Amino acid sequence: MDEVDRGAAPQLATGILYGVGVGPGDPELITLKALHVIQSAHVIAVPVSHGSAESYALGVVASCLRPEQHLIHLHFPMVHDIHARRESRRAAAEVVLEHIRLGRDVAFLTEGDPLLHSTFIYILSYLPPGISIEVIPGVSSITAAAAQAVMPLVNADQRLAVLPAVFEEDTALRRVFEHFDTVVLLKVNRVLDRLIDLVQALGLDEQAILVERATLPGARILRPLSASRGQTVHYLSLVIVHTKRDEHGT
Repeated sequence: MDEVDRGAAPQLATGILYGVGVGPGDPELITLKALHVIQSAHVIAVPVSHGSAESYALGVVASCLRPEQHLIHLHFPMVHDIHARRESRRAAAEVVLEHIRLGRDVAFLTEGDPLLHSTFIYILSYLPPGISIEVIPGVSSITAAAAQAVMPLVNADQRLAVLPAVFEEDTALRRVFEHFDTVVLLKVNRVLDRLIDLVQALGLDEQAILVERATLPGARILRPLSASRGQTVHYLSLVIVHTKRDEHGT
């Protein structure tokens, strides 16, 4: 993956790259540190899937930006060609690096947390040694959805699994449900009915919920999970399944 061991290499640049998590969508969930970095950075970088696409993360913080800040859109196309994806990531890293080497601090905005299913992770592998990088954690969609539903995730000796549902086969998911107390499934919008079939077959429907657009206006909590069958749900949706009974206070 062309990963670079940045180790203890000497500093080459005067600017700092910040990976900034802006949370799940509600602007009031931006941390104070994230707000400070966003407002003080010379450059605001946002990932987009194509040239005319809007940035979800930018929309969360738009009212916090200053007119003199430089805004750059970094393209991360949603294509199957792995070589095209790698080249786009390399190109995005080069754009960021150019500003860093000019002594500018760059705030790379991501929804949720920068190190959890984030485009920020992609460019890290393409940055050379010596770049000063700081990560500002954000509220993840996982904890935001659980909070919205008032649904505990894990406690004491319970085990939590987080998986992107679109990449998981039913057989593998069955094994996960067997070995973990709570399972959080991301990227569910394209495979929702298949998930419902599996959850019902395992007798877990009443212990499973779908949370759509957590913390945002129009957020929905659908329980049991089968209540969402046949519906078109936003890509900002996830499923939480409790696989054991009466062990989460439910």
